[in-house]
Amino acid sequence: MIHSSVPPVSFSAILGSSIHDVKNSLGVISELIQQLKQTNTENKHILQLEFEASRMNNNLIQLLTLYKIEAKNFTLDIDEYSVSEILNDIKAQQSSLFDLSDVALEIECNKDLLCYCDFNLTCSSINSILNNAQRYSHKKIILSAGQQDGYVYFRIEDDGDGFPESFTSTGKVDFKTGNTGLGLYFVSIIANLHSNGNKSGYISTANDSRLGGASFSLFLP
Repeated sequence: MIHSSVPPVSFSAILGSSIHDVKNSLGVISELIQQLKQTNTENKHILQLEFEASRMNNNLIQLLTLYKIEAKNFTLDIDEYSVSEILNDIKAQQSSLFDLSDVALEIECNKDLLCYCDFNLTCSSINSILNNAQRYSHKKIILSAGQQDGYVYFRIEDDGDGFPESFTSTGKVDFKTGNTGLGLYFVSIIANLHSNGNKSGYISTANDSRLGGASFSLFLP
């Protein structure tokens, strides 16, 4: 009898491979959902299914990106973009979700504002936080952008109950509590990877929304 030895494989490598497989299967599911939508355009259950599939795909992209960063096999794809185009692209991606929830999304941005960033990861980051804001909002969310102290900022303000006191007092992400953990951690990592000279990107959270709820800001140099 011949015994073959199995070389040791790190758990992170197994996780990375598994994420790829799940993401491929989710892609097939998403295609089937699109086919169903063609004959069931007003079915809210299908729209909800579409959103959940999109949210899972976004989470998998975040996990895969974090894996590549840890494995030192990742670089940003930086280019110059119109900030208003970024926000309008995000609004288009979120349209089905906001139609389902009856929450209004308002965009505020100077059309001439430009930003150097990784377009896909910036959109993914903002979408992730926007999904959570929508979940806790009552009627309205403001997604705005501008310039401050040499940074371009993207800000999300909602009219919900705000971040819990346990979070605002420590500023620490607690993965055990669920929804916002991975999203905030991912966005903070992506923000920090964006740099210009001695400046690096960062995030800021507070309960100072103009609508009375929570506010989240992503600053890119």
